[in-house]
Amino acid sequence: MILDPVELLDILGNENRRRILQLLSFRPFYFNEMAKRLDVGPKAVIDHLVMLERAGLVECYQDQGRRKYFRIVRKTVLEVAVSPHSYGVRAYLSEDAPAVEDNGLAQDMKLLRDELSTLEEKRLELRTLLDRIESRVMEIKHIACSAARSYAENQLEAEILTALLSGDADASHLAMRLEAPEIVVIDRLKRLEERGAVRLLDQEWSIR
Repeated sequence: MILDPVELLDILGNENRRRILQLLSFRPFYFNEMAKRLDVGPKAVIDHLVMLERAGLVECYQDQGRRKYFRIVRKTVLEVAVSPHSYGVRAYLSEDAPAVEDNGLAQDMKLLRDELSTLEEKRLELRTLLDRIESRVMEIKHIACSAARSYAENQLEAEILTALLSGDADASHLAMRLEAPEIVVIDRLKRLEERGAVRLLDQEWSIR
């Protein structure tokens, strides 16, 4: 399943939909139960659930009493990265955590608590590492952007070089991203190519 990160951002922008997902993260609920817990009208809850179902975040099933329950389908990760020199959004599915073996320890809340504590420590370590990486990325991009501005003959050339720091792109994509006429972008790319700053390979431009 291909996830649209922009669509997920729009969906999660609604507070009630976030509250529904938070509720379902504990256990499955039927919609009337959710409506009472959230103090939201049943019809509104159904509308939110339909949207969450369409996005592949939740699914419904019926128990033996034919009551319809809703639950989160799978672990979905949505990442948003914003910095002075970049913006990116991506969404992907993550493997569910392996089930705990039924060996008598599954009921031992202390062991489970200790394991959660250990995992939380590891998550904090990873978060610290990611912060350091992001800081270094921003530092490098700042240096690269300064170099691009000093090398470029005008602002558009500087923006083109800065955009290509994030990866190769064709002229059409660059024009759309920079909100500039494609013919003007192509002209500047060719000028940069003549000066040895960029090159064209398989219809995509890249930093030389």
